[in-house]
Parts: sequence; structure tokens; C-alpha cells
Amino acid sequence: MDKLKLIKTVVVVLTFLLVFGILTALGSVYKKVSAPAKEIENVNLQQPTGSSIEDFKVENGKLYLLVKYGGENDRILVIEPGKKAAEIKIN
Repeated sequence: MDKLKLIKTVVVVLTFLLVFGILTALGSVYKKVSAPAKEIENVNLQQPTGSSIEDFKVENGKLYLLVKYGGENDRILVIEPGKKAAEIKIN
């Protein structure tokens, strides 16, 4: 009889842990989904008319844009949040 009581107790405890874990996971997902989206910052790239972004890469919190055309040599713009865009000319 004691073994049956022990098994019932273990089942109740494991059920509680399973339900608690699922509710915690659902709460975490809800927090992430309902969090307000970050405001998008407008950036003026100050490139001549006809310029085209041909490729981009994000690395170490910086955005690298490969810009072609517009009457200038190919160039790479490095955009870091909160700073002015830097330009690297490619011959």
C-alpha cells in the first residue's frame, strides 16, 4: 500500500512540474511576442542618384553595404547604430 501511495505522489509532483514548465515557456514566448518592436532609425546614405545597394552583410553590430553605380567607383558603406556612416572606396 505504501508503494502505491509513493507512486501517486511521484506522479502528482511530476505532473505539477510538467504543467509549471509548460506555463513558464508559454509565458516567456508571450513576453517576447508582445514586446514593442524597436523603433526603426532612418538613415540618409547621402549617395548620388542612380546608386544601387548590391549586397549587404551584418557583422559585429555593424551593417556593411556594397554600393555600386551613381557615377562613382564601387564603395562600401559601414553603418553602426548611433554613428555617422563611414565610406570605403573600391577601385
